[in-house]
Amino acid sequence: MINKNGYSNNLLQTKKEDFKMKKLASVLLVIGLLSWAGCSGSSEIGSEKTVDKSGSQPEWLLKPTIEEDDFILVTGEITQAKDRSFGMNQAYADGLRKLMNMMQNKVKTQSSLAMSGNNMNESDIGKYSEFAVGWVSDTKNISGIKNPDSYWEKIEKKTAEGVSYYYNCYSQLRVTRVDYNKALEGAYNEMKKKAMEENNAKAEDTAKKLIEDLNK
Repeated sequence: MINKNGYSNNLLQTKKEDFKMKKLASVLLVIGLLSWAGCSGSSEIGSEKTVDKSGSQPEWLLKPTIEEDDFILVTGEITQAKDRSFGMNQAYADGLRKLMNMMQNKVKTQSSLAMSGNNMNESDIGKYSEFAVGWVSDTKNISGIKNPDSYWEKIEKKTAEGVSYYYNCYSQLRVTRVDYNKALEGAYNEMKKKAMEENNAKAEDTAKKLIEDLNK
């Protein structure tokens, strides 16, 4: 059938369908280009993957502090280290810092509670607890610290310029309960000496009681 413009209806229908197909193809092309740009461009920048590691990831990474009957274990870590050797040294140092903080908190809490229970005034409680904490803060007073395990991962990171690499490093430190308690006892002994020098009977008695409780 011929319409008033001289075109057959079939021809018009065909042209309409061609136009729709071309429009659909254009839309799909734009979507495809956007998707490709997203995948190959900015979305890749910052993406990371592990390209090397020292072995299977140990379970102790999920437990940064483990207290057992005979041992205390802490995990030190450093992430995004540029050099593996430096990273492992820093991870060990971080573990040592965490262990020291653990001891300091223990000494401060236990000594403060004991002195408070012995009806000592607040100024003396603060003075003697800080004195004990100061002693246990010196690493040379802590013996028997071991480094039974360590772990590292090498990470590849996409950047605008290409790729960069860094290391995540972890170090597990272990101390026996005996050595741990010896460090606490040393702190309380220093507290006792200070109390004796200042003729503070309550502080001296408190320190003795703390030492006795450790050795039970």
